[in-house]
Parts: sequence; structure tokens; C-alpha cells
Amino acid sequence: MIKSTQRRWIAAALAATSLAGVAACGGDDGESSGNGDGKTIAIVSPYYSDQPATKEVVDAFTAAAEANGHTVSLVDTKGDLAAVNGEMQNAVSEKVDAIVLGMGDPQEFSAGLSAAVEAEIPVFGLDAGSVDGVVANITSDNDFLGTTSAQALIDAMGEGTNVIVIHFDPFEPVRLRGAAARALFEEKGITILEDIQGDPADSTGFAKTTVLDLLSKYGEGEVDGIWVAWDASALGAYQATVEAGRTEIEVVGVDGQDFAKAEVAKGGNWIATVRQDWAGIANKALEVIEAYLVSGTKPEAVVVVPGELITKDNAS
Repeated sequence: MIKSTQRRWIAAALAATSLAGVAACGGDDGESSGNGDGKTIAIVSPYYSDQPATKEVVDAFTAAAEANGHTVSLVDTKGDLAAVNGEMQNAVSEKVDAIVLGMGDPQEFSAGLSAAVEAEIPVFGLDAGSVDGVVANITSDNDFLGTTSAQALIDAMGEGTNVIVIHFDPFEPVRLRGAAARALFEEKGITILEDIQGDPADSTGFAKTTVLDLLSKYGEGEVDGIWVAWDASALGAYQATVEAGRTEIEVVGVDGQDFAKAEVAKGGNWIATVRQDWAGIANKALEVIEAYLVSGTKPEAVVVVPGELITKDNAS
């Protein structure tokens, strides 16, 4: 049974506004739907209200699509992955032009994807995964995110040191960056003391409680750093080190959220995050979707947008 969700319909913008939206999104004049030929796009997200990064990229996509004259709906299943299938099927029955997954692992959404494929409605991912039935997943270069954040931690700790890792393998982008970080740690002789699967439904609280427990287990000098796959959980790990008086332990995260940059800018033991360009991902997704719907241009299965290392030197 599907939990109740709220569908938010966003009215199409005036055609006069859409030309500015095309320029903002970097689409080609000949291929964008900004000529007033607005499409209906259904966004289905399991994490919109739970994860700041999800909200940021979904809001950026919605604003860009609206500016280009499209009508956009949003359903937030609030952590209910099973409900995503039902909401995708609802979108199919409404005969939308495209479905966009606002994160979430598409391997969990086989029923929804099957319905969309049968109805010939294309499905695109905003930082989701790449599976059969998803035309394209527009995401960050997660190998870059993982290796760059891990290298920043290694640079601060030195080689031959000990780390705690907090990851979430069921979500492909996070799994990929975690795999890249682990590979670099192994190459540089870093010992992973604990490899913890985080909880996206309670990112900060789970990480804080878990790390506080681990800091009781490992004394001073036994843990040198904590690598966390996303900032909302990195915040909890950082809060734990402060509360426990263990600020000798360096912390890094990924996403480049405003709260993360604010802490990194202070020059404390949260030393770095790697910014995902959510506006860039949103705009690239819109460009890909418009090209596909208007001219049938088939994109690569995975379209990546570069990230950026944020330290105290550029966090402000």
C-alpha cells in the first residue's frame, strides 16, 4: 500500500521567460523546448524532505524546467522506496512526457520502470543509478568525489594512519564514491578501522550516535580521521568529535552543502568537503531531457558533471 504523498504541480512559465531559461541552462536554441512547446515532467523522489542535497538538485531542476515553459509535478515519498514504483505508475497513467527520479536506487523501482518502458515514457535520473529503463543518469563524477575527499584526508593525516568510513552502498552514487575512497586508502596504506553503513533517513543523528560509541571504543591516537560519503552524515560525525573532545580527528565529507562549507571555513577539524554542482547537474539534466524529447537525441547512459574540493581556503 502506498503511503499518502503530496503532488505539487508547478505552473508553466510564460513563453517570454523561457528564452532566458534556455540561455541559463546552456541548451542549444534549436533543441530546447524553450520555444513554448512545454512538456509535462513528473519528478518522483524518495529523499526530497530527508536529504538537503536531494532538495537542492530537485529545486534547481524544477526552477530551470519551469523557466523553460514546462509543467513539473513533484512527489516526495518520504523515504518509502516501495511507494516510488506506485508514483511512477501514476505518472504513466497521467501520460506525462518524462519521469525524473530525484535520487534513489532505480534497482528498487523495477515495477515503475517497466510501466514507463511499456508506455514509452522516458525515465531520467538526477543523481540516481544507471540501469535498464533509465535513459540517462545525470550525476557527479563519483570517482572524483571519492578520491578527492579521501586524498584531502590523507594529506591531513599522513600515510599509515587509521580511519573510520561511513558510507551507504545501496545508493549507487554513494557506493561508487565509497569504493573510490577505499581503493585510495588501501593504496596509501591507510587502515579502515570501521566501515559503517549510514542511515539516510537519519543521517546526522545516526552518524553522531555511532561515532560517539566508536570514540568510546578507540582511545586518543587510535583514530586519525573519519571519511563520510555525504555531508549530512559528516555533520553528525563532526559533532561527535566536538562533543567527545576528540577534535584531533580530521573529518571530511562530500556534497558541499552550505552548512558543511560554513564549518570547513572555521578551520577546525572538519577540514574538507567536495562540492557537487547541483545547479550544473540540474541544468545538464534539463538539457539532456529537452534534446531527447524534442529531437530524439540519445544521451550517454551516465552524464557526469565535475565537482570541486572545498577547504578553509575557498569555503567562504
